[in-house]
Formats: sequence, C-alpha cells, structure tokens
Amino acid sequence: MSLKPPSLWIEKRGHQHRVYWRNSLPGLPARSYLPFYGRAEAEKFVGMAALLGLDSSRQVLDTDDPQAAAALLQAALATRGLAPADPAPAPARLAPAGPPPLSAAPSDPRLTGVPFRTLWQTFLDRQHHVEEGTLEDYTSYGTYHLLPFFGDTDIGLILRTKPLRAADVPAGAVYIEDGWLKEMLKKERRNNVGRPIAGTILSHKFINNVLDVLGQCFDVALAERPPLLSDNPARGIRLPKHDRRDMHFLNDAAAYAALRAAMHGHFQVLLDFLVGTGARYGEAAGLLVRHLHLDAERPYVDIRLALKWRGKKWKLGRPKTRSSIRRILLPSRLVEVLRPLVAGKGTDDHVFTMVEGGPLHHGNFSNRYWKKAVKAAAGAQVPKGTRVHDLRHTHAAWLLSAGVAPLVVAARLGHSSVTTTQNVYGHITTEADDRAIDIVDGRLPEVLARDDEGATLVELTAAEKRLPVFQDIDDEDDVAA
Repeated sequence: MSLKPPSLWIEKRGHQHRVYWRNSLPGLPARSYLPFYGRAEAEKFVGMAALLGLDSSRQVLDTDDPQAAAALLQAALATRGLAPADPAPAPARLAPAGPPPLSAAPSDPRLTGVPFRTLWQTFLDRQHHVEEGTLEDYTSYGTYHLLPFFGDTDIGLILRTKPLRAADVPAGAVYIEDGWLKEMLKKERRNNVGRPIAGTILSHKFINNVLDVLGQCFDVALAERPPLLSDNPARGIRLPKHDRRDMHFLNDAAAYAALRAAMHGHFQVLLDFLVGTGARYGEAAGLLVRHLHLDAERPYVDIRLALKWRGKKWKLGRPKTRSSIRRILLPSRLVEVLRPLVAGKGTDDHVFTMVEGGPLHHGNFSNRYWKKAVKAAAGAQVPKGTRVHDLRHTHAAWLLSAGVAPLVVAARLGHSSVTTTQNVYGHITTEADDRAIDIVDGRLPEVLARDDEGATLVELTAAEKRLPVFQDIDDEDDVAA
C-alpha cells in the first residue's frame, strides 16, 4: 500500500505533531499515525511519503542506523528514477512517549534551542494546581496575546528591552517592554466570543495579569537544570501611569429614582440590589435564592458565587479573593422588594434573570436596557457614560460621605484591604474627615484654640530635640487602650 497526500494529514496533540492516514485494508484500524517532535519533522515525513510512498518512508524511518537509513532512501529514490541532488537527508525523528526535553544544543550560546511556543505549552501542562477557569484564562492569554507576538522565537532572543548599543542587538530578538507591551497598550478588548470591540482598549489591570502569567512562564525556563536563562525578561516591568476610568456617582436619591424609573421594570430590583449592597454585577448575576436570608433577625445576603463567561458559556464560580466571599446586611426597604422577586422560586434558582429567563447576560443587559435608561435619565443628574459598575461606586460614596468608617465600607465591597478603599474613594473620605473635624470642633470648649487647617506640622524647640525618641509609640497603642 502506498498513500500520498492528501491522504496524509498532520494534527497537533499535546507535545506531538502526528501524521495521520486512513487504512483501507480489512483488519486494520480506521486510521493510524506516527508522532513527531515538531511540525517541521512531520512535514518532512509527509514530503518523503509523497515521493517514496508510505511503506518505503516508514521503512526508512524505522531504521535506527543512519547509514542504513540513508542507503534505503537512496535505493528507494533510484527505484523511482529519482537521484538525489544532495546527499540523502537524515530521516525525521520520531517523538518518544512523554514530553520532549526543553533544551537542545544550539551552536550560538545566546540561543537555548527552545522556542517560546514550546515553553508556553510546557508551562500550561504544569499548571496542575490551578482551577479549570484559571487555566482557561491562561490559554486565552496565549492564544490572543502571547503566541501571536512571540510564536517560535527562541526564548534566548526574548529580551526585556532593546540594548542601548546597536552592536549588542542580537539578530531576531524581540522585546517585551519595548515591543509587546506597546502593542498591548493599543490593543482592543475582545467580547465573549473573542472578537475585538471597536473603540476600546485593554485595561491596565488585564495587561498586568497577562504580564504576570508571562513571568510565570519564563520561571519554568529558570527552573530547568541547568537554567535555560540567566534572568526573567518579564519581571521588573512597570506599566506607565494612567488615569482611572472616570467614576460616576449618583449624588442623591432623586438621581437614582430617575434612573430606576427609566429602567425596564424587570430589572428595577436588580438596580436596588446593586446600589443597596455595593455588590459587583457578576456577583448579582451569580446570586441564588439560597444565598438570601430575608427572614433572619438581621436580614443578610451571602456573596459566594459569581457568574462569568468561561469556555464560550456562562459558568458559576467562586470570587477570586477570600475577602470577596462575604456577608452583607440588607436594608429593610431592599428586603421588601426582594421578597416578591424570589417568591415561588427554588433554592438553586437565580435571583436575577433576563426578561426571557435564564441568567443575566452583561452585554445583553447593558446594550438593550442599561444604556437606554441612562440616556433617558440624563436630565436628572445621571452623568452621561454612567456604567453598571458605577452603582457600586455610588453605594460606597453614599456611605463614606455620611461618615461611615472606610473599614466598614471595605468589608461590604469585598476589598482585601481598606487601603484599596482609600485609594479608590480617597476624595470622599477627605470630605468625611472635614465633617468629622467640624463636629469635634463644635463640641470643644470655646476657650481652646482652633486650627481651621486641621493637623499641621510643628517645629520642635532645641530642648525638645534633645529628648529621647520613643520607638514603640504607634497605632497599636490605640488598640491597647
């Protein structure tokens, strides 16, 4: 039997590139294959089979002695009247079982013999400790943002920045900070099916996530013995400073009432929940009836799940950080509007759904309902460009401006640190501090001197400067007191 292309084809399977063919003789499996290390080796075999036939090519390949294999190749070519112009090439190497070694023995000491594509696949194969959703994210990073840029470049030629001297620039080098990062900062975001969204750019947070995973990938090369690289080219890179996207707050109840009235009736309670709890949209989308405890002495909701797009479908999963899994007390008015919404539903049913049924779909909800409501309420102090996430900001703003402690607000929002709350809403906490000063100042005896500027630095006298410094006076004294 002698098969030629297009009866032969190549498929990628893990570390291997397999050459497949279909069997027509009885007693054989429907198809068979031979595995190769790389695609070039597989294509070489397909080309040889096109000239010599499958059987002769397999005979050459199965011969361990290179000289004997070369003699078989020349004999097969001579039988078909094809004299090789050059000495017979060495037959393609079959891939043994298991992953191939990362490194070869390149002639240029700068090279490692490992293309980025191989390193990336090795990195993915070793992520046994991560959850399925995280691995899907990593795979997506590679497909859309890493492999198109680095591809088959030798990892020894992937540098952090371009050398200052032209003489030090290696041929074929690519650069993470001077090349890849600049492209990422201009890239468009993609929708749930992987299509670019015109007029958008990737967020700095997303780019940082991809950069961190890229660093983890290069750590694999550093962990080899001996190490394949002297340092990690993806570490120590800082993204340029950028302004946060404008946060919009609904200043008062009237603005929120206007937005609520403009919203489709099916989603009004969703808006109440978002602005009343500070929950994220994905947390509200993943909220099940069993997470609501409306009849408790102090009604509350447990935020345990979030709904996200994974693997081209919506999936429930746990929030990323431990602080995001939290319990939020519910105001009485919110409890009363939630009761009829969940009446008759099963414990594992979604609290909030689309009009047609089924879980909330962010893009569908935003385009069909949210943007229209914002536009309709624009004349009632609802800022143009207000996003669904701004209801979370509004919740925080209302609490902080009323003097609620940032620590309490951080817990309701699921921030891992109160520092995050301070960084995001610092201007609001400053306003609350000013009101706190006014309250204290108004209750102090008139005989006390007042400092309208708040706390200021004072200059020590010469005698005071000679006094010993107490190293143990800090915030912990307030706790101990």
